[in-house]
This record gives sequence, C-alpha cells and structure tokens, in this order.
Amino acid sequence: MNAINPMDRRTFLKTGAAAGAGIVLGASQAPAQLERKGPNNKIRVACIGVGTQGHRLLQAVQTVPDTEISVICDLYTGNIERAKGLCTNKGVRIVKEWEKVMSDPAIDAVIIAVPDFWHCALTVAAAKNHKDIYVEKGWCTTLAEAKQMRQAVKQNKVVMQLGHHMNSIPQMHKALEIYKSGALGKVPLVRGYIDRTSALPEWKFYTDYPIREMPKDASPQTIDWKRFVAGSANPNRPFDAERFFTWRRYWDYGTGIAGDLLTHIWDAINLVAGMGIPESAMTQGGKYFWKADREVPDMWHVLFDYPKKEMAVSFGCSFHNKHVGEIIQFLGRDMTMEVSSSFCRTYIADWKPEANERVLAGRKIAGEVRKAAETLGLPPPPTAVAPDYVYRAGELTVTSHMQNFFDCVRSRAVPRCGVDRAFEEAVALIMSVESYRRDAKVKWDPVKEAIV
Repeated sequence: MNAINPMDRRTFLKTGAAAGAGIVLGASQAPAQLERKGPNNKIRVACIGVGTQGHRLLQAVQTVPDTEISVICDLYTGNIERAKGLCTNKGVRIVKEWEKVMSDPAIDAVIIAVPDFWHCALTVAAAKNHKDIYVEKGWCTTLAEAKQMRQAVKQNKVVMQLGHHMNSIPQMHKALEIYKSGALGKVPLVRGYIDRTSALPEWKFYTDYPIREMPKDASPQTIDWKRFVAGSANPNRPFDAERFFTWRRYWDYGTGIAGDLLTHIWDAINLVAGMGIPESAMTQGGKYFWKADREVPDMWHVLFDYPKKEMAVSFGCSFHNKHVGEIIQFLGRDMTMEVSSSFCRTYIADWKPEANERVLAGRKIAGEVRKAAETLGLPPPPTAVAPDYVYRAGELTVTSHMQNFFDCVRSRAVPRCGVDRAFEEAVALIMSVESYRRDAKVKWDPVKEAIV
C-alpha cells in the first residue's frame, strides 16, 4: 500500500473473498431463521456500484452460502458487463436506477459501493425500505448525513455493516486481545500511518486498481453522467469521465485521504482501543507533490486528542514515498504493539532493564553475524531489535467481513462494524476535514453533537 510489506486493503479484498468460513471470535451464535428470504432460504442481494471496489464485493458475497446476487446496478456499461460475467446467477437483473432497487420487495440486502457522496441517500433509502445494508467506507461526507443515516438504520432496525475489513482479520483481533489484557500498560499515544506512492499518481486508476488508462469506450453513451452528478454539489457540471472514474481526487464526491485512508486506520485503532469520538482534532495537509492532478491534498496529518482519557491518536499519510507504508503503533508504557493488515507484534518497553540487556545481547549477535556476512561477501543483515511476540498464521480464525454481515442478517445481531462504530468513524473523519478547511483546531460537543 513498503519496506515492511503489509498486506493492504486491495490484496485483502482479492484474497479474503475466498475466506468465507471460519470461527467467529467473541459472541458467536448460530444464525436464526431469516424472516425475509427467497427460494431455498437464500438471501437475495443487490450490488449497487460494481466498479473497482464493488466487483470485488460482488465476488465476496458469492463466497457466502445461501446468498444470491439478484440485481446489479451501475452507471457505466463496462462495469455492468464485467459484473455480469463474474456473477454466478445468470438470471441476474440489470437495473440502472438505484431507487428501483430500494423499492423492490424481492431484495433482502444491498451492497453499496458507490462514491462517498451517494452513501447517505442510498443508505437512508435502503433502511426505510427495510433492506439490510453493507456500505463502503468512509461512511459519509458531512455530519448532517451521519445523523440521517444513524437515525434511518436505528429506526428501521436494519442490519448495517461498514466496509472496514480490518474488523475481520485475525491480526487485529489478536491486537484487541493483547490490548484488553493490559500488557501494554497505560497507552497515552497511538500512531497510524499509510504512506503510498508509485510511478503514477495515487487514485488515478480506472475500474480497477491496476488499470491506469481510461476505458476507450468512456463517453456519455456508456456513462449515465447526469445520474452520477445529480447528488453532488454541482449537478450541472458537464460530462467529465476523469471525475466519474477517479472521483476521490475531487471535493465534490468525497473527502480525499480522510474518507479513504484515515478512516481505514482510525477505525482499526477504535476497534482495539475503543476510544470513540475525539474531543478535538487538528489537521495539517496540502498538495505538496502531486499537485496538478487533483483538488484534494496528497498529504494529510491529523492529531486526535482525548484529554479525558489521557490519550492521543495521530494519523499521517503521504503519496510521494512509501518507506513507512501501513502500520499502527500502540505506544504503551510497558510494551509497544505494532499491527497492520498483515502482522501483529510486540516489543518490551525500552526503559526496562531487561530491554537494555536484550539490546546489548542483540548487538553482540548482530556483530558476529555481520562479520560472518563480510567474510562470505554477503550484504549485512538488518540490525533492528527483534520483537518479543509475532503473530503466526493460524493462531486465530475470523470469518470474513462479508460472512459476518450475512451471519448478522440472519441472526439480527450487530455486525463487527455496525451503526454506532460507523457514526464514530464519520465524526472523526469529518472533524479532520473541518479542521483542514478552517485551518484551526476543532472540538466535539457531545451534548449538542456538533463540531465547534
């Protein structure tokens, strides 16, 4: 997403779709009989948005037993044709108007993978039509939208899963276990990073991450542009295929790094630490390297403060260098824990006497190994101190994020990243954007539920 080579979100969604079975950590229950069901007790699903992320989610749905993709909905014919080819239900219906999907009594659940500025309208409509909802992150773009979505989901008692996959990987559940054990001691600071870069600008891909050229058939004839921009701040904007496919680069359709990557890391930290909505946020950002190809910043640094909890959470992201890559560091007094999509590891606190002894011993061994390498003409090995604990594959088994959603559709339980967690995510990301726009520190008023 780097020198430490963590498995990123893109890789997870490619490989994790096949991991449909496993053991649910925590309060696992046998699914109850689903009240609304299709033939043979199948959950009938509509996939709304089958582009870069959506076609992967369609495949993830199909790994879950007793589900059926009944409807595919998208505004670009190329996405629709690809999704039809991937769909195992050859009788799948194609619908371009999402409103018709929401009012269709034959649909039990919807997968929403459209640009962020449409999340609120689709989620609220789905809830009011009593459809269960899997919706991609970031949850929404404004605080008013977050409140509407929360109200609709709760009032209509639908199941809603936010698409933060790190809630459903064993490394994060191991991190949660370690954090809850108290082994880290007091944790005043958590740092999260996602640094990325490549030869081409980040987010400039078309229908899939590896595709870096505009589809040759992109035109007003193959893209329903009017429906796309209808819910945006500028609904009369002339046709622009760049904005349609690479929408994350523009303020009209999303919140840039905040909605895409900050939420990814912040929600993972919230899963482990449960710190909730920050008391304040301060953002620094701008276009420092990739300047000509976007409206939103290519650098985003945020400090979330929790004075009452005596805790701070920081997030950093840049698109010009990926040496750090993706990592979350829980800097406890007694232990350090590092976690990402591909690892969980801990280190003894540096101030402890046994830590110093270990460092000295490690240096002695490293010196001997370095001399041996020089003798053999080999490059010197890294000298970093080895962790005390490293998660090994198979220690824990966790059902996939999509499996968890459908288990909850049947049992009516709250999924791993349900509506309350989604609201917290939305407030945190919106506070970071508001701080950037005001060029000032912002605070959360929990009584008025307002950013001040």
